[in-house]
Amino acid sequence: MPLTWVIGFLVYSRLTKNPKRKKLFFILPLVLLIFFSNQYISNRALLLWEPEPTPMNEVGVYDVGIVFSGVTKGSKSPKDRVYFDYGADRITHTLQLYKEGKLKHIIVSGGLGFQQVEMSIAAERLKSFLVMAGVPDSVITVEPNAVNTYENAVESAKILKRDFPNQKYLLITSAFHMKRSALCLAKQGIEFDEFPAGYYTDRPSLNFDDVFIPKAEAIKRWETLFKEWVGLATYKVMGYI
Repeated sequence: MPLTWVIGFLVYSRLTKNPKRKKLFFILPLVLLIFFSNQYISNRALLLWEPEPTPMNEVGVYDVGIVFSGVTKGSKSPKDRVYFDYGADRITHTLQLYKEGKLKHIIVSGGLGFQQVEMSIAAERLKSFLVMAGVPDSVITVEPNAVNTYENAVESAKILKRDFPNQKYLLITSAFHMKRSALCLAKQGIEFDEFPAGYYTDRPSLNFDDVFIPKAEAIKRWETLFKEWVGLATYKVMGYI
């Protein structure tokens, strides 16, 4: 999104006949590009958005861990393995929580947006990853129907109310996505605790590279943040949260 603004303003500066606007919309995108490509600034912005990670030794014991997936590449071949995308900490930290005796059951919900052909396969593959890592098949429930965060919450809530009523629940999803996910699940009348995983942020650093060298990764961070803000606003308007 920031890059789209930059390109749009540059195109406008070429098309407009107004000298003042031409100058403004030539300088403005350059300033925006410098700002959005700054690693230090983008990291600071995301630090304000992402919740703090919870130390493992502070996590209690929960009857059910709910994992909102969407961290695999379902279209990648060959289909004999799991291809993880950014955010795989959701499932690896879930594995760690189970291994440390903090989860009794795991629900893996949803998958790859509207790619419904691949979605259920992705959910099953996350289950297969957990099973290969030593988690018993019997303690994993796959929810293959959700195509977005709202449906993740709706479908997971159905399972919780039907199979695990009035128990302790832990929601596990990416840190940047936790606010929207938690609001959606709470809207379904579920009480739970949160365990954010998969962080875009690093410890703030004033080293030369982060402060002075433009980075494509910084622009990507802003795109992720803007997308989440738009998603949150849209869900609010739709009544999902």
